[in-house]
Amino acid sequence: MKRATKLVLSILTVTGVCMSGATAFANPLQTIDGREGTTSGDITIKGIIGEFDNTKPGPNPENLDRWINVTIPTTAIFHTTEESEHKKITSPSYQVTNHSALSVRATVSNVTEIKEMSEVDRLTINTIELFNKGVSTVTATPLFTLSGNQGSNTVGNFQFIGDATPKNASVESNPSFNLVLNFAVEA
Repeated sequence: MKRATKLVLSILTVTGVCMSGATAFANPLQTIDGREGTTSGDITIKGIIGEFDNTKPGPNPENLDRWINVTIPTTAIFHTTEESEHKKITSPSYQVTNHSALSVRATVSNVTEIKEMSEVDRLTINTIELFNKGVSTVTATPLFTLSGNQGSNTVGNFQFIGDATPKNASVESNPSFNLVLNFAVEA
């Protein structure tokens, strides 16, 4: 009888874990075992009533991505410098701001819609290489982690630097691409 009960409980546990997905692994479990004198246990219950506000600390929603609340620039530029005979690339500094109550990791995940990058020998964002000899070299790489909105590190800065070989430095060319940043909650 004991063996059959253990088997049924094991099957139910595995079924419950499989059906609930990663959520089951994210919460610590407790074992109630009468052989050890334990016959009861407490479960902490937290609720969300009304519209979830990702700027306030509280219980996690079912979808942790709902915590993500960041501000990013919609456009950015890079350019060569006249002092370097248009061979050195620089840019203004840009900011990403986390408004969420939780820490958020920003990752450079891709570049898309690449146009006219042949004159760009090398281009990096902070220390992450984006292009080498005009060809994308992006692999998903963390850019920075921003603390929750009550922390001291809610703003991350990025800047583009690199090298170029212009075909004709007296004629402007306009390379472009879309930078794809991915954001994830740091649990």
